[in-house]
Amino acid sequence: MTKLQYYDLLQYINEDNKIGAGKEVNVYKYQDKVIKLFHADRKTPIPRISDEGLIALTQLSFHCFQNPIDIIYQEGKIVGYTELFLEENEINFELIDFDGIKQDLMTLSENGFCIEDLFYNYIFTDTKLLFNDMTSYHYLKTDVPFLKSQNLRKNTIVMNNFLIGFLQFGAFRKGMTNEYTKMYLANDYREKHCGNLFYGDFIKLEKNESSFKK
Repeated sequence: MTKLQYYDLLQYINEDNKIGAGKEVNVYKYQDKVIKLFHADRKTPIPRISDEGLIALTQLSFHCFQNPIDIIYQEGKIVGYTELFLEENEINFELIDFDGIKQDLMTLSENGFCIEDLFYNYIFTDTKLLFNDMTSYHYLKTDVPFLKSQNLRKNTIVMNNFLIGFLQFGAFRKGMTNEYTKMYLANDYREKHCGNLFYGDFIKLEKNESSFKK
């Protein structure tokens, strides 16, 4: 992790260089990265990750999550971070790395992170599906095995609801409607078919059973 100073980045933080904005951040192009600066007035009810958690994310490695690279400070206060700049491609289900996602859920859970929000925080590159904007995650550093197992249980449920909603019911597509209906349908499907089993493993079991019947 590199500590960057806000005032050293002012040449990049302007309207001409701005490439996006969301409920949490404004986004600016920065060499081969993007600068993400937190809004002064947060536009989502989900709390921002703690400073400790944001810093901890920079120390981890993931397959399918894009974690912060540098932390941006202004007068000693964390005001943003950087991520790798990625070109967004069209949705391609074949690029979903279920095994990589499962490993990442274990990494997050083992290191004290709980996913609070996925929704539209994803991007398809030319090689894979990546989840970004990890700054709404809850962080509690712990060595207690029970808490880590509970983290994994919750993270698996949140991810399953996303994947099922996305793949089975067309949820979480930008500009679409009836999202909450699709989310409820996804949750019902998960409870009926998956329980606490990771959805990627459930798909494998279904394929194996189908092959066996043939």
